[in-house]
Amino acid sequence: MPRALVAADDLTGATDTAHAFAKRGYRTAVQVDPDGAPPDATVLAVNTDSRYVDPETAADRVGRAIEASDARVVYGKVDSTLRGNVASEVGAAMDRGFDLGLVAPASPAVGRITASGYHLVDGRLLSDTEYADDPNGPRSSRLPTLFEGADRSVRHLDAGTVAAGPGAVREAVVGTPSGTLFTCDVTHDRHLEAIARAGSDIDRRVLYVGSAGLAEHVIVPGEPDREPLEIVGDGGALGIVGSVSERSLEQLAALPGDWVIALEPEELLSDPESAGQEAGRRAAERLAAGEHAVVTAAPDRETVDRTLAVGREAGLDEGPIRDRVASALASATRAGFDVVGQRPTASGAPLRAADPAGLFVTGGDVAMAAFDALGVSALSLSGEAIEAGIPVSRLEGGPADGTPVVTKAGGFGGKETAVNCLRYLGGDHE
Repeated sequence: MPRALVAADDLTGATDTAHAFAKRGYRTAVQVDPDGAPPDATVLAVNTDSRYVDPETAADRVGRAIEASDARVVYGKVDSTLRGNVASEVGAAMDRGFDLGLVAPASPAVGRITASGYHLVDGRLLSDTEYADDPNGPRSSRLPTLFEGADRSVRHLDAGTVAAGPGAVREAVVGTPSGTLFTCDVTHDRHLEAIARAGSDIDRRVLYVGSAGLAEHVIVPGEPDREPLEIVGDGGALGIVGSVSERSLEQLAALPGDWVIALEPEELLSDPESAGQEAGRRAAERLAAGEHAVVTAAPDRETVDRTLAVGREAGLDEGPIRDRVASALASATRAGFDVVGQRPTASGAPLRAADPAGLFVTGGDVAMAAFDALGVSALSLSGEAIEAGIPVSRLEGGPADGTPVVTKAGGFGGKETAVNCLRYLGGDHE
């Protein structure tokens, strides 16, 4: 059984949070399917895939993930922009016998901070960003407000307390009623370290709640035990871009034009499987020539708007439109690996001669669909990262077993990040 458990609300979040443990030397894996068999790992991140389900289902998935493990350390991974079922998931976790919860979703390394209880992204109040318009976006920028109405005490630790160090945090939480949640100001990485160290020093059962930032400081019992994973690419890498965040669109625009294969809105909405297969076939042709290929349904904002308009004209709501996009991109992923010929992988599993040197996926729902299409059961973390929040892993299970993979949340990275990820996977990053 794992020494530490991460219950993560989406796949890309599971991987970037798992990386926080892997880079410190712990044998770390992500369980892709919440209902699948857990891989053997010292730190196990379970993707509950619960960001866009109803609150009751989200709570149930998180609760079952925790109940299935006897890990001494439990970490509730929430989105750094507070999308999803944050309150219901944290409540379900706390109901599994925790005495107190330390809630710090900030990650200063990627521009997410909490000041005076208010959460900001790249210096802007959360309510003023695109994340507030998400289908399950945060109902407030104020962190304590997200937990109002919960059947438990909620207190806030201000910047002065966390800046004073672990002792001050410990003093603030010791002796409080069982079941209390503490939301925390965080404007610097050392504040996360103070919160994590205070939690480890308290003789009570503590639930840690945060994004990848806090996870970097949570202490795991025992010594690191991860063996090096050889992640070596040689050739063309396949990119599958499902995110429509402004950051992702900027990254797509920075790619060489001949790398990008865009799905037409009318085709992908009318027949997602066929549209995806055709895009994957075109990608496979580039891969066979040792060239990178990126398949997307959203090369620019104009195409995003046109896809939504075409979908509405066909009587589709936003949810079914997203589902068809994910289905088309999953089909493209599968077709991208479907080329005649064979070659062995590091694990001995057969792959096709022109299979991608690596796979780059952005967008949690699309990553799930792509991995399901490939029969992936788990990801093994290498401990390496392209940039902050963008880890390198290896696929486990299915016909793509052993393939290097980079997963990225839509809002992470700079303008050149997608280029850098593909070049890294293709071995042309020297």
